[in-house]
Amino acid sequence: MRLSFVPILLPAVQSFSLPRRFIRPHGLRLQSTVEEVHVSSANVTPSCSHPDSDVLDQNVQAHMEVVHKSEETFYGFYPDGFKEFDLDNAPSSWISYSLEVQSDEKQPLQSTSERTLNIWDTFTQLDKRIIPPPFTSHDLARVSQTPILSPDECKEIINECDNHYWGWSSSNERYGTPSHRVGHMLKLEDLSRSYTLVNFELLPRLFPAIMSAFPSLETNAENLRLGGCRVVKYDASEGRVELGLHRDGLLVTANIALNDWTEYEGGGTFVEGLPDFMNNPIRLQKGHVLLHPGDVRHGGAPITKGIRYVLVCFILDTSIVPHEKYCQDRMQRDVDAARLIPVDDESRTRERSDLLTSATKHCADAFSFGSMSCDGESTNGYEDILREFNRFVKLPGEIV
Repeated sequence: MRLSFVPILLPAVQSFSLPRRFIRPHGLRLQSTVEEVHVSSANVTPSCSHPDSDVLDQNVQAHMEVVHKSEETFYGFYPDGFKEFDLDNAPSSWISYSLEVQSDEKQPLQSTSERTLNIWDTFTQLDKRIIPPPFTSHDLARVSQTPILSPDECKEIINECDNHYWGWSSSNERYGTPSHRVGHMLKLEDLSRSYTLVNFELLPRLFPAIMSAFPSLETNAENLRLGGCRVVKYDASEGRVELGLHRDGLLVTANIALNDWTEYEGGGTFVEGLPDFMNNPIRLQKGHVLLHPGDVRHGGAPITKGIRYVLVCFILDTSIVPHEKYCQDRMQRDVDAARLIPVDDESRTRERSDLLTSATKHCADAFSFGSMSCDGESTNGYEDILREFNRFVKLPGEIV
Protein backbone atom coordinates (compact mmCIF):
# COMPACT_ATOMS: atom_id res chain seq x y z
CA MET A 1 0.00 0.00 0.00
CA ARG A 2 1.43 3.40 -0.93
CA LEU A 3 -0.07 6.68 0.23
CA SER A 4 0.45 10.11 -1.33
CA PHE A 5 0.91 13.26 0.69
CA VAL A 6 1.08 16.93 -0.13
CA PRO A 7 4.33 18.49 1.14
CA ILE A 8 4.80 22.17 1.84
CA LEU A 9 7.50 23.97 -0.09
CA LEU A 10 7.07 27.71 -0.10
CA PRO A 11 6.01 29.18 -2.41
CA ALA A 12 5.20 26.12 -4.57
CA VAL A 13 3.27 22.99 -3.56
CA GLN A 14 4.20 19.63 -5.05
CA SER A 15 3.18 16.03 -4.34
CA PHE A 16 5.32 13.10 -3.31
CA SER A 17 5.02 9.67 -1.71
CA LEU A 18 6.07 8.78 1.79
CA PRO A 19 8.64 5.93 1.78
CA ARG A 20 6.96 2.57 2.25
CA ARG A 21 8.78 1.79 5.49
CA PHE A 22 7.02 4.75 7.14
CA ILE A 23 3.52 3.49 6.37
CA ARG A 24 1.46 1.44 8.79
CA PRO A 25 -1.83 0.92 6.96
CA HIS A 26 -4.19 0.56 9.91
CA GLY A 27 -7.15 2.48 8.54
CA LEU A 28 -5.04 5.43 7.46
CA ARG A 29 -6.65 7.92 5.12
CA LEU A 30 -5.74 11.35 3.84
CA GLN A 31 -7.45 14.38 5.27
CA SER A 32 -9.10 16.47 2.59
CA THR A 33 -7.24 19.59 3.68
CA VAL A 34 -3.57 20.02 4.47
CA GLU A 35 -2.23 22.11 7.30
CA GLU A 36 0.65 24.29 6.16
CA VAL A 37 3.63 23.71 8.40
CA HIS A 38 6.73 25.84 8.02
CA VAL A 39 9.86 24.73 9.84
CA SER A 40 12.58 27.26 10.51
CA SER A 41 16.07 26.45 9.37
CA ALA A 42 17.28 26.53 12.97
CA ASN A 43 15.18 23.46 13.70
CA VAL A 44 16.40 21.36 10.82
CA THR A 45 20.07 22.23 10.48
CA PRO A 46 22.13 19.12 11.32
CA SER A 47 23.82 19.51 14.68
CA CYS A 48 26.58 17.01 13.86
CA SER A 49 28.93 19.32 11.97
CA HIS A 50 31.59 19.05 14.67
CA PRO A 51 33.01 15.80 16.09
CA ASP A 52 32.16 16.98 19.62
CA SER A 53 28.50 17.68 18.82
CA ASP A 54 25.57 16.33 20.81
CA VAL A 55 24.54 14.10 17.92
CA LEU A 56 27.90 12.38 17.80
CA ASP A 57 27.85 11.91 21.57
CA GLN A 58 24.32 10.49 21.49
CA ASN A 59 25.26 8.03 18.78
CA VAL A 60 28.39 6.89 20.59
CA GLN A 61 26.39 6.42 23.79
CA ALA A 62 23.71 4.45 21.93
CA HIS A 63 26.38 2.25 20.38
CA MET A 64 28.08 1.58 23.69
CA GLU A 65 24.74 0.44 25.10
CA VAL A 66 24.36 -2.01 22.21
CA VAL A 67 27.91 -3.26 22.78
CA HIS A 68 27.30 -3.62 26.53
CA LYS A 69 24.13 -5.64 25.92
CA SER A 70 26.05 -7.88 23.53
CA GLU A 71 28.82 -8.51 26.04
CA GLU A 72 26.27 -9.31 28.74
CA THR A 73 24.50 -11.84 26.51
CA PHE A 74 27.34 -13.51 24.60
CA TYR A 75 31.07 -14.10 24.84
CA GLY A 76 33.91 -12.91 22.65
CA PHE A 77 37.58 -12.03 22.65
CA TYR A 78 37.49 -10.19 25.97
CA PRO A 79 37.50 -11.13 29.70
CA ASP A 80 35.53 -14.34 30.37
CA GLY A 81 35.42 -15.11 26.63
CA PHE A 82 37.66 -17.22 24.42
CA LYS A 83 41.40 -16.57 24.72
CA GLU A 84 42.63 -17.02 21.16
CA PHE A 85 41.33 -17.21 17.62
CA ASP A 86 41.01 -20.52 15.80
CA LEU A 87 42.88 -19.56 12.64
CA ASP A 88 43.30 -23.18 11.55
CA ASN A 89 39.55 -23.62 11.07
CA ALA A 90 38.67 -20.07 10.03
CA PRO A 91 37.84 -19.82 6.30
CA SER A 92 40.31 -17.67 4.39
CA SER A 93 39.35 -18.44 0.79
CA TRP A 94 36.20 -16.79 -0.56
CA ILE A 95 33.89 -16.56 -3.54
CA SER A 96 33.48 -12.80 -3.89
CA TYR A 97 30.36 -10.96 -5.04
CA SER A 98 30.70 -7.28 -5.97
CA LEU A 99 28.39 -4.57 -7.23
CA GLU A 100 28.71 -3.67 -10.90
CA VAL A 101 30.41 -0.30 -11.33
CA GLN A 102 27.74 0.98 -13.69
CA SER A 103 24.90 0.24 -11.25
CA ASP A 104 22.72 3.32 -10.72
CA GLU A 105 21.77 2.12 -7.26
CA LYS A 106 25.21 2.61 -5.77
CA GLN A 107 25.65 6.27 -6.61
CA PRO A 108 26.60 8.43 -3.60
CA LEU A 109 24.03 10.65 -1.97
CA GLN A 110 23.40 13.85 -3.88
CA SER A 111 23.32 17.29 -2.27
CA THR A 112 23.48 20.50 -4.30
CA SER A 113 22.77 24.11 -3.47
CA GLU A 114 20.66 24.42 -6.62
CA ARG A 115 17.55 22.78 -5.20
CA THR A 116 15.63 22.46 -1.98
CA LEU A 117 15.89 19.07 -0.34
CA ASN A 118 12.73 17.05 0.09
CA ILE A 119 13.51 15.42 3.41
CA TRP A 120 11.52 12.27 2.68
CA ASP A 121 13.08 11.84 -0.77
CA THR A 122 16.41 12.25 0.98
CA PHE A 123 15.60 9.34 3.24
CA THR A 124 14.62 7.33 0.18
CA GLN A 125 18.11 8.03 -1.18
CA LEU A 126 19.56 6.61 2.02
CA ASP A 127 17.35 3.54 1.78
CA LYS A 128 18.00 2.88 -1.93
CA ARG A 129 21.73 2.35 -1.61
CA ILE A 130 22.59 -1.31 -2.02
CA ILE A 131 25.80 -1.25 0.01
CA PRO A 132 25.82 1.43 2.72
CA PRO A 133 29.12 2.48 4.34
CA PRO A 134 31.60 1.53 5.68
CA PHE A 135 31.68 -1.13 2.95
CA THR A 136 32.70 -0.56 -0.68
CA SER A 137 31.08 -1.64 -3.94
CA HIS A 138 33.31 -4.73 -3.84
CA ASP A 139 31.78 -5.94 -0.57
CA LEU A 140 28.36 -7.22 -1.64
CA ALA A 141 28.74 -10.78 -0.33
CA ARG A 142 31.27 -13.53 0.37
CA VAL A 143 30.86 -17.32 0.40
CA SER A 144 33.49 -19.46 2.10
CA GLN A 145 35.20 -22.14 0.04
CA THR A 146 35.79 -24.22 3.17
CA PRO A 147 33.33 -25.02 5.98
CA ILE A 148 33.33 -23.02 9.19
CA LEU A 149 31.38 -25.72 11.07
CA SER A 150 32.06 -29.45 10.89
CA PRO A 151 29.29 -31.95 10.02
CA ASP A 152 29.17 -33.08 13.65
CA GLU A 153 28.82 -29.49 14.88
CA CYS A 154 25.99 -28.84 12.43
CA LYS A 155 24.25 -32.03 13.52
CA GLU A 156 24.61 -31.12 17.20
CA ILE A 157 22.87 -27.77 16.68
CA ILE A 158 20.04 -29.30 14.64
CA ASN A 159 19.45 -32.09 17.17
CA GLU A 160 19.25 -29.68 20.09
CA CYS A 161 16.76 -27.50 18.23
CA ASP A 162 14.54 -30.38 17.09
CA ASN A 163 14.50 -31.78 20.63
CA HIS A 164 14.04 -28.46 22.39
CA TYR A 165 11.63 -28.75 25.33
CA TRP A 166 9.37 -25.95 24.14
CA GLY A 167 9.75 -26.79 20.46
CA TRP A 168 10.32 -24.38 17.60
CA SER A 169 8.78 -20.94 17.99
CA SER A 170 6.43 -19.48 15.42
CA SER A 171 6.86 -15.98 14.01
CA ASN A 172 4.49 -13.18 13.23
CA GLU A 173 4.32 -11.61 9.79
CA ARG A 174 7.83 -10.46 8.90
CA TYR A 175 9.04 -8.27 6.05
CA GLY A 176 5.90 -8.78 4.01
CA THR A 177 5.90 -12.56 4.45
CA PRO A 178 2.66 -13.91 6.01
CA SER A 179 3.14 -15.49 9.43
CA HIS A 180 2.20 -18.97 8.20
CA ARG A 181 5.04 -18.89 5.62
CA VAL A 182 7.83 -17.53 7.86
CA GLY A 183 10.34 -20.14 9.00
CA HIS A 184 10.46 -21.41 12.58
CA MET A 185 13.13 -19.84 14.80
CA LEU A 186 14.98 -20.46 18.06
CA LYS A 187 17.26 -17.94 19.78
CA LEU A 188 20.75 -19.08 20.68
CA GLU A 189 20.18 -18.02 24.30
CA ASP A 190 17.54 -20.77 24.58
CA LEU A 191 19.94 -23.51 23.44
CA SER A 192 22.47 -24.44 26.13
CA ARG A 193 24.79 -26.75 24.16
CA SER A 194 24.63 -24.69 20.98
CA TYR A 195 25.23 -21.53 23.02
CA THR A 196 28.55 -22.96 24.22
CA LEU A 197 29.46 -24.23 20.76
CA VAL A 198 28.83 -20.88 19.08
CA ASN A 199 30.56 -18.75 21.72
CA PHE A 200 33.68 -20.87 22.20
CA GLU A 201 34.05 -22.78 18.92
CA LEU A 202 32.38 -20.75 16.16
CA LEU A 203 33.20 -17.15 17.14
CA PRO A 204 36.99 -17.77 17.35
CA ARG A 205 36.73 -18.81 13.67
CA LEU A 206 34.05 -16.39 12.51
CA PHE A 207 35.66 -13.14 13.67
CA PRO A 208 38.98 -13.63 11.82
CA ALA A 209 37.02 -15.00 8.85
CA ILE A 210 35.12 -11.71 8.61
CA MET A 211 38.38 -9.76 8.58
CA SER A 212 39.67 -12.06 5.83
CA ALA A 213 36.48 -11.66 3.79
CA PHE A 214 36.25 -7.86 4.07
CA PRO A 215 39.77 -6.37 4.13
CA SER A 216 38.27 -2.90 3.54
CA LEU A 217 36.96 -2.85 7.12
CA GLU A 218 39.23 -0.60 9.19
CA THR A 219 39.10 -2.61 12.40
CA ASN A 220 40.40 -5.88 13.82
CA ALA A 221 38.88 -9.16 14.93
CA GLU A 222 39.23 -8.28 18.63
CA ASN A 223 36.65 -5.49 18.18
CA LEU A 224 33.93 -7.76 16.78
CA ARG A 225 30.98 -8.82 18.94
CA LEU A 226 28.00 -11.13 18.51
CA GLY A 227 24.89 -8.95 18.57
CA GLY A 228 22.37 -11.75 18.12
CA CYS A 229 22.06 -15.31 16.88
CA ARG A 230 19.25 -17.68 15.93
CA VAL A 231 18.60 -20.96 14.20
CA VAL A 232 15.99 -20.88 11.43
CA LYS A 233 14.09 -23.91 10.14
CA TYR A 234 12.25 -23.80 6.82
CA ASP A 235 9.89 -26.77 6.43
CA ALA A 236 8.05 -27.27 3.13
CA SER A 237 5.63 -29.80 4.67
CA GLU A 238 4.36 -27.10 7.06
CA GLY A 239 4.37 -24.29 4.51
CA ARG A 240 7.02 -22.37 6.46
CA VAL A 241 9.28 -21.81 3.53
CA GLU A 242 10.63 -18.25 3.18
CA LEU A 243 11.46 -14.81 4.56
CA GLY A 244 10.93 -11.51 2.72
CA LEU A 245 13.58 -8.98 1.74
CA HIS A 246 14.91 -6.95 4.65
CA ARG A 247 17.96 -5.32 6.21
CA ASP A 248 19.42 -6.55 9.51
CA GLY A 249 20.94 -3.30 10.76
CA LEU A 250 24.19 -4.53 12.35
CA LEU A 251 27.59 -4.52 10.67
CA VAL A 252 27.79 -8.04 9.20
CA THR A 253 25.34 -10.93 8.86
CA ALA A 254 26.64 -14.52 8.75
CA ASN A 255 24.39 -17.27 7.35
CA ILE A 256 25.70 -20.79 7.98
CA ALA A 257 24.08 -23.81 6.30
CA LEU A 258 23.45 -26.55 8.87
CA ASN A 259 22.30 -29.17 6.36
CA ASP A 260 23.20 -29.95 2.78
CA TRP A 261 21.31 -28.47 -0.17
CA THR A 262 20.51 -32.00 -1.36
CA GLU A 263 18.08 -32.29 1.58
CA TYR A 264 15.69 -29.67 0.19
CA GLU A 265 14.66 -28.08 -3.08
CA GLY A 266 14.74 -24.35 -3.72
CA GLY A 267 15.96 -22.18 -0.87
CA GLY A 268 19.10 -20.12 -0.61
CA THR A 269 19.54 -16.42 0.13
CA PHE A 270 18.48 -13.55 -2.10
CA VAL A 271 21.08 -10.75 -2.08
CA GLU A 272 20.07 -7.46 -3.68
CA GLY A 273 22.65 -6.23 -6.16
CA LEU A 274 23.33 -9.59 -7.79
CA PRO A 275 22.18 -9.86 -11.43
CA ASP A 276 18.51 -10.92 -11.47
CA PHE A 277 18.95 -11.62 -7.75
CA MET A 278 15.36 -12.74 -7.10
CA ASN A 279 15.90 -15.63 -9.51
CA ASN A 280 19.47 -16.44 -8.45
CA PRO A 281 19.69 -17.01 -4.69
CA ILE A 282 23.03 -17.99 -3.18
CA ARG A 283 22.97 -21.61 -1.99
CA LEU A 284 25.48 -23.07 0.46
CA GLN A 285 27.05 -26.43 1.14
CA LYS A 286 26.68 -27.73 4.69
CA GLY A 287 28.90 -25.92 7.17
CA HIS A 288 29.80 -23.12 4.76
CA VAL A 289 29.10 -19.47 5.54
CA LEU A 290 27.65 -16.58 3.54
CA LEU A 291 28.77 -13.16 4.79
CA HIS A 292 27.25 -9.85 3.72
CA PRO A 293 26.96 -6.34 5.17
CA GLY A 294 23.98 -6.29 7.52
CA ASP A 295 22.40 -3.36 5.68
CA VAL A 296 22.46 -5.12 2.31
CA ARG A 297 18.87 -6.07 1.55
CA HIS A 298 18.41 -9.84 1.48
CA GLY A 299 15.84 -12.57 2.10
CA GLY A 300 15.25 -16.30 2.41
CA ALA A 301 14.28 -17.86 -0.92
CA PRO A 302 11.31 -20.25 -0.65
CA ILE A 303 11.94 -23.97 -0.48
CA THR A 304 9.57 -26.29 -2.33
CA LYS A 305 10.50 -29.60 -0.72
CA GLY A 306 12.32 -30.85 2.36
CA ILE A 307 13.74 -28.98 5.35
CA ARG A 308 16.42 -26.29 5.43
CA TYR A 309 18.31 -25.32 8.61
CA VAL A 310 20.32 -22.09 8.88
CA LEU A 311 22.35 -20.58 11.72
CA VAL A 312 22.26 -16.78 11.47
CA CYS A 313 24.70 -14.55 13.39
CA PHE A 314 24.52 -10.75 13.58
CA ILE A 315 27.89 -9.10 14.14
CA LEU A 316 28.74 -5.61 15.38
CA ASP A 317 32.01 -3.77 15.98
CA THR A 318 32.90 -1.79 19.07
CA SER A 319 34.94 0.74 17.08
CA ILE A 320 32.56 1.32 14.13
CA VAL A 321 29.63 3.50 15.20
CA PRO A 322 26.75 3.41 12.68
CA HIS A 323 25.90 7.11 13.09
CA GLU A 324 23.52 7.16 10.15
CA LYS A 325 21.48 4.24 11.55
CA TYR A 326 21.05 5.80 15.00
CA CYS A 327 19.85 9.06 13.42
CA GLN A 328 17.38 7.14 11.27
CA ASP A 329 16.12 5.25 14.32
CA ARG A 330 15.36 8.52 16.10
CA MET A 331 13.61 9.85 13.02
CA GLN A 332 11.44 6.73 12.79
CA ARG A 333 10.43 7.03 16.45
CA ASP A 334 9.36 10.64 15.95
CA VAL A 335 7.37 9.82 12.81
CA ASP A 336 5.63 6.94 14.57
CA ALA A 337 4.81 9.13 17.57
CA ALA A 338 3.40 11.91 15.36
CA ARG A 339 1.22 9.40 13.54
CA LEU A 340 -0.38 8.29 16.82
CA ILE A 341 -1.68 11.79 17.64
CA PRO A 342 -5.32 12.17 16.47
CA VAL A 343 -5.47 14.75 13.74
CA ASP A 344 -8.62 16.30 15.22
CA ASP A 345 -6.97 16.86 18.60
CA GLU A 346 -6.26 20.58 18.32
CA SER A 347 -4.68 20.63 21.77
CA ARG A 348 -1.79 18.52 20.41
CA THR A 349 -1.22 20.30 17.10
CA ARG A 350 2.02 21.83 18.33
CA GLU A 351 3.20 18.50 19.72
CA ARG A 352 2.61 16.85 16.36
CA SER A 353 4.41 19.62 14.50
CA ASP A 354 7.33 19.45 16.93
CA LEU A 355 7.66 15.71 16.35
CA LEU A 356 7.73 16.18 12.58
CA THR A 357 10.29 18.94 12.97
CA SER A 358 12.42 16.65 15.11
CA ALA A 359 12.07 13.83 12.58
CA THR A 360 13.20 16.17 9.83
CA LYS A 361 16.25 17.16 11.82
CA HIS A 362 17.21 13.54 12.45
CA CYS A 363 16.85 12.79 8.74
CA ALA A 364 19.11 15.74 7.98
CA ASP A 365 21.70 14.33 10.36
CA ALA A 366 21.42 10.87 8.80
CA PHE A 367 21.87 12.38 5.35
CA SER A 368 24.98 14.23 6.52
CA PHE A 369 26.59 11.10 7.91
CA GLY A 370 25.58 9.07 4.85
CA SER A 371 26.94 11.63 2.41
CA MET A 372 30.24 11.84 4.25
CA SER A 373 30.61 8.07 4.38
CA CYS A 374 29.82 7.63 0.69
CA ASP A 375 32.43 10.21 -0.22
CA GLY A 376 34.97 8.58 2.08
CA GLU A 377 35.63 11.89 3.84
CA SER A 378 35.32 12.84 7.48
CA THR A 379 34.30 16.49 7.16
CA ASN A 380 34.37 17.58 3.51
CA GLY A 381 30.95 18.23 2.06
CA TYR A 382 29.34 19.35 5.31
CA GLU A 383 29.10 23.00 4.28
CA ASP A 384 27.04 22.15 1.21
CA ILE A 385 24.73 19.94 3.25
CA LEU A 386 24.28 22.58 5.93
CA ARG A 387 23.54 25.14 3.24
CA GLU A 388 20.79 22.86 1.93
CA PHE A 389 19.08 22.73 5.29
CA ASN A 390 19.23 26.50 5.74
CA ARG A 391 16.55 26.63 3.07
CA PHE A 392 12.87 25.74 3.39
CA VAL A 393 12.10 22.03 3.73
CA LYS A 394 9.04 19.99 2.87
CA LEU A 395 6.96 18.28 5.51
CA PRO A 396 4.16 15.77 4.88
CA GLY A 397 0.53 16.73 5.18
CA GLU A 398 -1.57 15.51 8.04
CA ILE A 399 -2.11 11.78 8.46
CA VAL A 400 -5.37 10.38 9.81
